[in-house]
Amino acid sequence: MKVLVSDNISEAGIDILKDKGIDVNFNTDLSYEELLEEIGEYDGIILRSMTPLNEEVLSHADNLKVIARAGSGYDNIDVDAASKRGIIVLNTPGQNTISAAEQAMGLMLGLSRNIPQANHALHNGKWDRNKYQGVELNGKTLGIIGLGRVGGNVATRAKSFNMEVIANDPYIPAERGKKFGVELVSFKEILKRSDYITLHTPLTDETYHILGKKEFAQMKEGVRVINAARGKNIDTHALYGAINEGKVAGAALDVHEDEPLSEEHPLLKLEERAIVSPHLGGTTVEAMDNVAIDAAKQAASVLQGGLPRTPLNVPTLQPEAMKEIQPYINLAEKLGSFYAQWGEGRIKELKIIYNGVIANQEIKPITTALLKGLLNPILDTAVNLVNASLIAEERGIKVTESKSSTTEQYSNLITLEVETEEGTNQLAGTVFDEKDLRIVNINGYNVDAVPEGNLLITNHTDKPGILGEVGTLLGESGVNIANMQLGRHDIGGMAVMVMSIDNELTSDIKGKLLDIDGLIEAKTVEL
Repeated sequence: MKVLVSDNISEAGIDILKDKGIDVNFNTDLSYEELLEEIGEYDGIILRSMTPLNEEVLSHADNLKVIARAGSGYDNIDVDAASKRGIIVLNTPGQNTISAAEQAMGLMLGLSRNIPQANHALHNGKWDRNKYQGVELNGKTLGIIGLGRVGGNVATRAKSFNMEVIANDPYIPAERGKKFGVELVSFKEILKRSDYITLHTPLTDETYHILGKKEFAQMKEGVRVINAARGKNIDTHALYGAINEGKVAGAALDVHEDEPLSEEHPLLKLEERAIVSPHLGGTTVEAMDNVAIDAAKQAASVLQGGLPRTPLNVPTLQPEAMKEIQPYINLAEKLGSFYAQWGEGRIKELKIIYNGVIANQEIKPITTALLKGLLNPILDTAVNLVNASLIAEERGIKVTESKSSTTEQYSNLITLEVETEEGTNQLAGTVFDEKDLRIVNINGYNVDAVPEGNLLITNHTDKPGILGEVGTLLGESGVNIANMQLGRHDIGGMAVMVMSIDNELTSDIKGKLLDIDGLIEAKTVEL
C-alpha cells in the first residue's frame, strides 16, 4: 500500500504508517499539476487544509481508497465526488479539544491580568505597575456559549478558579450541565449575568454574529469577551464600538472574521484593551501529534479492511437499495431540520417510528439522515451512519427506532417523537412518490404541508378572523403567501397553521403576529 502525505503533519503519524508496512511518500511541495499526475499511484492520502482534493483531482485517483484529514475542517475535499468513487473520507475532530480549551483559559487570564500589554511595555523599557492593575477570576461569573467538547473542558477549568459557571446551549440536556456542575440558562441570561463570556460554538446560520451590537448592549457593564471558536461568531465592528464606549472592558480573540488580520483591523487600534492571537487554539505539539496519529491510525485501518472511527462518508447500501430509500432519506432529513428550527426544550429522547412499506427497508441510513438534519446545524462534525448514535449519546440524547408494517392512513409514515424536559413534541411525514414529500402531522394536528422553502407555523385559537389578520399583516409587510394548511381538533379549540411564504420574516413581523388576539405562537422554518 502507498500513502501520500501532502501537507505537514507530525512525524508521529508517519511513523505509525511505516510501522504497519505502508510505503509513505512525504511530499508537501507538489504543484497542482504534479498532484493530478501522481495521485493515481496512491491507495491513501493524508492531508491538512492546503491540498485541494476537488472533483478534477479525484477523477485521476484511480487507486485511492481513503482520504484522511488531519484536523476537523474539510472544505478542501469534495466529499461527494469521493463518495461517488467509493473513496472513504475521514477527519479527526476532537483531537485539539484540550489545546483549544487551554487557549481560551490563557486568553481569559491574559485579559484579566493585562499580561501581554505589560510584557510589551516592559520590553519597551516601561515599568508601570499601576497601569496594568488587573482583576481576579475568583468569584466572577463565566458565561459559556456552547457546552460541547471544548466548552465542557473550559467549564471544568474555570470552576477550579472558583468561578461561577453558567452556560447556554439549547441542544444540551440538563444532565450534561450537571455533569460539569454548570447551570444551564437562557442566552439572554448569559448576557445579563456574565462577567466573562466565552464562545465555543461552530459557525452556523444561527451563530453567525451571535454577539453583535444588540447583544453587547444587553451585557453587564465591564464584561470581558473571549473567542477561541469561530471568528464570524462576533461582529468585530460592534465589539470595537462596545469596547470604545466602555461597555466591554476588554476582549481576547484567537479567531477573527478575516484571517490573516490586515493592518487596518479595528481591534489592532485597541492594544491596551484587546488581545489578539493568530488562530493558535489547536497549535500545540500535543494537538499536532494527536491529529497526525489519529489520521494515520484510521487510514491504516481502512487500508487493512476496517472502518474509520470518524468517517465523513461510508458506503452503506448497494446503489439499487439506496435509490429505493432515497426519498425517505430526504424526508427524514427535512423532519430533523424542521424540528431543529421549530421545537423547544432540551432534548432527552428521540423516538423514530417507521410505519408501512418503509418498515421493510433498511432504516439505519434514514435515521442517520434525520439525526443529520437535527444535529448538523450545531456541530462541526458531519453526522453519518457510524457516528450518529455516538454523537447523540455524547450529548445525552437517547435514540430509539421502532417498526410496524401497518399504518391507518398512509402507505408509509415516518414519525418523530421528541421527549424534552417540558413535554413531548411530534412530527410525522410521508412520501407519495419519490419527489412528493409531505409533513402530515404536527403535535397531533393533521396537516398536508410541503417541506420546502420558508414556512410559517402558528399555534392559535380557532376563531373567526385570525387567518384574515395574519394574511393582512403579511400582505402589508410585502410577504406573499404561496400556500396554507390548517389543522384543528374541535371548532373553537386550538389549531395549527402552516403557511408557505415567499420571503423570510423579520423579527419585527413576528412580533406583530404575536400581537394578534388568539395567536399564541409564530415560528419560521427554512427547508
